[in-house]
Amino acid sequence: MIARNEKERLTACLASARPAVDEIVVVDTGSTDGTLELARAEGARVVPWAWRDDFAAARNESLRHASGDFVLVLDADERLAADAVLRVRALATAGRADGFDCRLVSRLPADQPSPVITHWYCRLFRKRDGVRFTGRIHEQVAPSIWRAGGRIAPSDVTILHEGYVEVSPAKLERNLRLLELEMADRPGDAFVNFNLGMTLLSAGHWARASAAFERALAAPEAALAPHLRAVAWMKLAEMRLRAADWRGAAQAADQALGLEADLAMARYALGRALFEHGAIAGAGRVFDDLATAPADALGMTLHPRVVAVARALVMLRQRRFQEAADVLKPVAADDPTGEAALHFGNACLALGRLSDAAAAYKSARARGVNDPHLDRRLALATRLAEAGTTAAANNRQGA
Repeated sequence: MIARNEKERLTACLASARPAVDEIVVVDTGSTDGTLELARAEGARVVPWAWRDDFAAARNESLRHASGDFVLVLDADERLAADAVLRVRALATAGRADGFDCRLVSRLPADQPSPVITHWYCRLFRKRDGVRFTGRIHEQVAPSIWRAGGRIAPSDVTILHEGYVEVSPAKLERNLRLLELEMADRPGDAFVNFNLGMTLLSAGHWARASAAFERALAAPEAALAPHLRAVAWMKLAEMRLRAADWRGAAQAADQALGLEADLAMARYALGRALFEHGAIAGAGRVFDDLATAPADALGMTLHPRVVAVARALVMLRQRRFQEAADVLKPVAADDPTGEAALHFGNACLALGRLSDAAAAYKSARARGVNDPHLDRRLALATRLAEAGTTAAANNRQGA
C-alpha cells in the first residue's frame, strides 16, 4: 500500500489484511502525523518515498519491495472483508489466474440516493516482470497483465471502502490537478475522461463533468469497458435530470440500460423523465419496480426515501392521497433532505389531517427544503388546524 498522513485509519486497515498476507509493505509519500512510526509498530516494512504527482510510480515502488508471489493492494481507507481472508490465500495458492478482480464496496454520503456503490478492480495479482501500474491517477495494473499474456479472473474477495463517506476538498483539488496533467498527456483517452467526469461531478462542476463523460463516450467503444460506458450514460442521465432536460435524461438512461439493464439510478432517471413528460402511469410502474428491486450490477439499491418520494409523487398526481401518506410516513422523519416530509405534508393537507400537515411542513423547512409553496401551505395548515381546534372547543362549551 501507499499512504500519507493516514495514522487514524491505518491500524484498522492493516488489522483486516494481516491474516491474509505474509508481509506488509507501506510506501510512505511524506507523512507528518506519525504514520511511519505506527506502520513500523504494526509490523510493516516502511519505505519512505518522495511524492512526485504520480500514483502509478508510487504503486510501482511498492511492488519493487514486495517479495511474495502474489500482491494484494489496499489503501488506508479500505478494509479487507472478514470472509475474504481465506479467499485471498486460496486464490494465491491455487494460482489459476494472473490477476483477480476484487469487489470494492464504497459507502456513500448520507445525502446520496444509494448507501453504497460497487466497482470491480484487479487488486490481487501475480508479481512478475512487466506487471506494473500505469496512470498518474486512477492507476491500473490490469492492462500490463493483459499485455504480458496473463489472465484476470473474477473473485469473491470483497474490499470495504470508506473514502467516499466524507468528501475531502483537498483530495478533490489534488485529483483534479493530476487529471488535468493526465489529460494534457492523453487528451483523447476514454478512461481519463471518464475519471475526470466522476471527479468533476463530486466537485459539483456539472457542465464540465457532462462534457468529460461525453468525450469518454465519443471514443471508440472498445476504449471504455462496457460497464463504465453504462455508468457514464447513467451519470449523464442524472445530470440532465438536474438540468430539467427530461428528453435528454430519458435518452441517456435508455443508453445506460441497454448496457446494464438493472442499473437503479438509470431506471430512476427514466421514471423521472416519464413523470415530467406526463406519462404518469408508466413512471409509476418504474418506481414500483424499484421498490422491490435487488441490488443492481453496481451493488446499488436506492434509499427507501428516494423510491418512496418518487412513488408518492405519482400517487399525489393521481389523487391517491392516503396511499401517498402511507408510503411517505415511514421515511419522512429520517429523510435528511426534507423532501419526504414536504410531500407527506401535501398528502395530509389533501386528507384534511391539518396538524400532521403543519408538523410535516415545519420538519421540511427545518431541513432546508426550498419550495416556493412551502411557507404558504404551512401557514394554511396551521391556520386551519387552529381554527378546527377552536371550533371543537366552542362546540364542547356549547354542549
